[in-house]
Amino acid sequence: MKKITIIAVILTLIIIVGGVFLVSRGQSSNNTNNYPLPADLTYYWGNGCPHCKIVADFMSSWDKKDTVKVDKKEVWSNIANANELKARYAYCKVPQSQMGVPLLFTPDGKCFSGDTEIINYFKTFK
Repeated sequence: MKKITIIAVILTLIIIVGGVFLVSRGQSSNNTNNYPLPADLTYYWGNGCPHCKIVADFMSSWDKKDTVKVDKKEVWSNIANANELKARYAYCKVPQSQMGVPLLFTPDGKCFSGDTEIINYFKTFK
């Protein structure tokens, strides 16, 4: 009788741990699925961020600014935009310790982070 009880307890633990794993795995994938790939470039920035200002200055003088659609989203004072930013970084498999602004997310799911990388990407438009 003791063996049956031990086996039942072990099986119950395996089922519970497996269920928790599957549920948590499903929630993390749903987080990124809530944000489908955008139709246009999406630029995430923070008010007061010095690197974001460098990108903003470039974008305001960029000769393609009227031909390339860029959706700009401030993340420091907008929780919805901040959550979307986290999902974009997760999509690009960027560790949380390396997340920040500015970030440019492309319609094909690429992440460009930091003023230099973003400006260099913009310069590729002919």
